[in-house]
Amino acid sequence: MKKIYIVKYSGGSYEGYYTTDIFVTDNKSKATKYVTKFNKLLKKCNKYYEQFEEGKFGMKWIKDEYVDQHYNRWSSLKDINNCYWQEIEVR
Repeated sequence: MKKIYIVKYSGGSYEGYYTTDIFVTDNKSKATKYVTKFNKLLKKCNKYYEQFEEGKFGMKWIKDEYVDQHYNRWSSLKDINNCYWQEIEVR
């Protein structure tokens, strides 16, 4: 049987949890490289947007002066959990 790899990312939590398929490949190395690059970039972006956060009410939230400029991207990035690949076999 032939193995293929579905590259996905997940986001949200509890009832809002979701997964999104990005692409399918039969090359495990390609899938692994993409996942590694995606997760590194996600970590880097989250690190950058931490400068616009403050600890409010026991949780991280965007500072009021940055809401108009950075909220949409900050919120989108915070919603993404990670990227991964799933192996399936095709007959």
